[in-house]
Amino acid sequence: MLARLLLTATAFAGLTLFAACGGGDDDDNGGDKKEDATAAPTSAPQAKEMTPQEIVAAMQQSVVHIKATYPEGTGGGSGIVWEDGSHILTNAHVVTGAGSIKVVDPKDGKAISAKVVAQSPCDDLALLEVERGNFTAAKIGDSSKIGAGEAVVALGFPGSVTDQGSDKLTITRGIVSKTAETIDGYNDLIQTDAAINPGNSGGPLMNMKGEVIGVNTLSVRSKQGQNYAIAVSEAKFVADKLKKGKNINWIGVRLEQNYQGLAQELSIKLAYTDGLVITGIDTGSPAAKANLGYSDLIYYVDNVNVPTVGSFCDVLRSRKTGDKIRVDITRTYTNGKYEDLFAEVVLD
Repeated sequence: MLARLLLTATAFAGLTLFAACGGGDDDDNGGDKKEDATAAPTSAPQAKEMTPQEIVAAMQQSVVHIKATYPEGTGGGSGIVWEDGSHILTNAHVVTGAGSIKVVDPKDGKAISAKVVAQSPCDDLALLEVERGNFTAAKIGDSSKIGAGEAVVALGFPGSVTDQGSDKLTITRGIVSKTAETIDGYNDLIQTDAAINPGNSGGPLMNMKGEVIGVNTLSVRSKQGQNYAIAVSEAKFVADKLKKGKNINWIGVRLEQNYQGLAQELSIKLAYTDGLVITGIDTGSPAAKANLGYSDLIYYVDNVNVPTVGSFCDVLRSRKTGDKIRVDITRTYTNGKYEDLFAEVVLD
């Protein structure tokens, strides 16, 4: 799983200075003193900055561990308790292809079944719903006010693709390296050097006031300390749409750009080391109905070369719901033989 980072911005409260003016004994009003009507109003109190320890304590009921079961094994990620407390916002790649999704109740440790309300894979966001739980909605901040150099923390439940990880909430600390980044089709990203691990995906990036400013989304394998979170302003915009129960640019596949060694990591056979590998398929999805399969390599969508996930999403975004899309693949079998095929998938 690609891990996601949480960032926190340090806010500095400013001091407003006031000058007091008083009338002298020769004032026309006999020296009576009046308030200066032009005096600057007192600034609204600023939220107090918190220590990392205080943030962890405050977020115990607002960041949840998501456990998922896929055809190829178990895994999971993290999620943010959203708005009304009965919804969880996470990354789409955490839940795509999962046959079972459970959210760990942060109070009693019991695993509660969760269902996907809707997802937007090209934004890497999904909204889950749980019927019960000891959850408290996270405090949402303003990602437009953060800047490079501000301190942040990332929260989540590190694990791996084959390990659901610990139920103990973990925290790492860093700074914002850059804002408003665009990488491989993902927009409005916050770059941070806060350390992350697989399983942090979908957890919050937070400022030092204890506010969520991002959703942990990806890290660059070839770069040290180069990690990204979806700015919470963008995440909220997408989540508001997902709450209506309608998927966005969805065919039901989880994709990963192929690279040397991926086949060995996933214990599969791949004919080539380029293309996009299908690493998960939602049951009953358009992709499943079109007989696309786990470990298929995608090269073309509607005759457009798609070497990256971003280029794949660009094609989907240019189509509308109900359009039939041709997907060209190479399928490799367990005996090492392979063949080129294509499928027609209806965009949902």
